[in-house]
This record gives sequence, C-alpha cells and structure tokens, in this order.
Amino acid sequence: MAIVAVVAGLLYAGMSAPDRPALASAASLDPVRKPAERTAALAPVNLPADDAPHGSGMEWWYYNGILDAATGQRYAFHVAVFVANGLVKQTVMHVALTDLQTGQRYADQGRTGGLPAQHVANGFDFRQDDWQVAGSGPSQKLRAAFEGVSIALDLTDSHAPILHRAANSATPGLLDFGQSGISYYYSRPRMAAKGEITVGGKPAQVSGDVWFDHQWGDFDVLSLGWNWFALHLADGSDVMLYQLFDAQGHKVMTAGTVSNAKGSVPLKPEDVELTPVTTWTSPHTRIPYVVEWRVRLPSGVLNIKPFVADSEFDAGRTTANVYWEGPVKVTGSIDGQGFLELSGYDRLNAAQSNRR
Repeated sequence: MAIVAVVAGLLYAGMSAPDRPALASAASLDPVRKPAERTAALAPVNLPADDAPHGSGMEWWYYNGILDAATGQRYAFHVAVFVANGLVKQTVMHVALTDLQTGQRYADQGRTGGLPAQHVANGFDFRQDDWQVAGSGPSQKLRAAFEGVSIALDLTDSHAPILHRAANSATPGLLDFGQSGISYYYSRPRMAAKGEITVGGKPAQVSGDVWFDHQWGDFDVLSLGWNWFALHLADGSDVMLYQLFDAQGHKVMTAGTVSNAKGSVPLKPEDVELTPVTTWTSPHTRIPYVVEWRVRLPSGVLNIKPFVADSEFDAGRTTANVYWEGPVKVTGSIDGQGFLELSGYDRLNAAQSNRR
C-alpha cells in the first residue's frame, strides 16, 4: 500500500530482536461493549505536524504519477524515501522513470546512515547527492538526477488529505494489521504537478496528477506481502486498495478507500473482489508477478493492465528485496489510470521453491 514495497530485508533485518518494535497486545474485551480499538489508544493524525519524520520503527514518503508533456510524450515515475530505525538509523531513496513512448525504464537507489534532512517545521526536506524530496502540507517538490535523466517537479494540493481507516473503525489515519502491528497512513491522491523531465539531454515541460502517501509506525514489513492499487478514475474519484497476504500466499486482509473532492469512504472487505488475470515472470529474477487484475467494487468492475510489464525494481543494493512498481491503465465500468505495487513476491517465490 504504499506500504511501499520496501524497507524489508536489509533495513529491518538490521534490528536485533530486542530492538524490534513490540506489537500491541490484543484489544481488551468488555462483555457489554464492543472491543476497544487498539488504534484508539494512539494519538490521532495531526497535520501538518505529522508531515515531519517521527522516529518510528519504519516510515516512508512516497510519490507516483503519469505526466504529460506539451510535445506529446508521456512519462511515469515513482519516488520514495524510507527511514528505518534499528541499531543504526538508515535512509533509502528509490526512484524510477518510464518513458511510455519507448518503454525504456530508468531506475536508481541510494542508502545512507542517519537522516540526510534539513530541519523543517511541520514538514520534511531530504537531500542527498542529486536528489531532494521536500514539503509541508499542500506544497511539495521532487528533484532527482540519475542515469542521464532528471525529474524536477513542484506539487500543490487544493484538497484535504485522505486519512485511511478500516470500514468499521472510528480512528481515521490508523490501520491495524493485527499481529504485524499498527500503521499511520494518509494520502494526497491528486497533487497537481508541474515541472520538467529530461531524457537523453532533451528537457520536456510536464504536468499531471501525482499520488502522495505518508506512512509510519512500528509494524513488521517482513511478515506480509501486498497487492496495492492507487487509481485515478475519469469521474474525478480516486481508489486506494490493498490486499495483504502471508508468506504462504494466503489472504490476510483486503481494504481500501474511495475518495473525491467531497471526502472519502472506507471500503469493507465484502465490497472488494480482486481477481488475478495475467502473470508476468521477470526475465531478470524469474519471479512471477500478477500484473493484470479484475477489480470488483460497489461502483462496477475495473480491468487493470500495465503500460509496461517489465516494471520490476531490484532493490538489492539498498533494501535487499525485489518488487514490482509501475503505471497501469484502467478500463471497464469507468476508465482511468494509476499505479500498481506488488510486494513480497520475492519471499513468496522463495517459500514456494523451498516446498518443491
């Protein structure tokens, strides 16, 4: 979800058992009242103060978008900054850019000890080498140069952020993953982006809608995998969906949020049906990913297909894992576009191989 596909292996494994965040105990039961939510014991989301780093076990700031150039080119990208607090605090950046005309994909990653950030009241400003991820509230910016390409975007948001919650929860902005812990999670699904993409020394002025996620907490990213959808639909609504699965591939949880300019509604598990359609196997790692899906929602059925099937991100140099992250087309009851993230397939593939 953008529980973004990452900081699993290397960062989390760097924490010794006593240092790993303890999982909250089960909710107390009352014979008369319904069980108290574990999330209710935590402080509520407070924005813009909570835009800033928290020092929790895991945290990330994540962006994706499909951008249009005045000259007709289209580009898709994702950028993420991860901070893990273990025996040593570590900061990681992942960035990928896909030229949708040629299918050419460019990617880079970096890791450093500590927190390479400037102090910002109620915000964040990460800087390292040729990249910067900064913002506070509805005004943010991205800068990254790598492999002969560059991204320079300024983002603004005229809408209130979306605080995700479970369908029957009274605590917006908090998700309870059971034995895997609790996470804070909010999004700005349609930040208006303007800026410049440079490929092969040729700059192009671009614009489009960018999805921003911020997630943090003391949760175990190694125990779960996920299929995560961030979709912009033609009627102006936005859909965030996630399906969690365990190391054996068994479904653990399905949930999400539908939002528009008027607000948001959490989806109940029975509101969502995710059906795998097509699997693509990476020629680089031999990991199979389900890259095409049929999604049933109360509003209708959506068909999800990738723009470019080969959107695997090998994060071996920074987080010791591999995931799939790429732009998708939406057809069916309504058209649209967005991003799909597939995380944990490397561990699932390894577990299945061991059973053979």
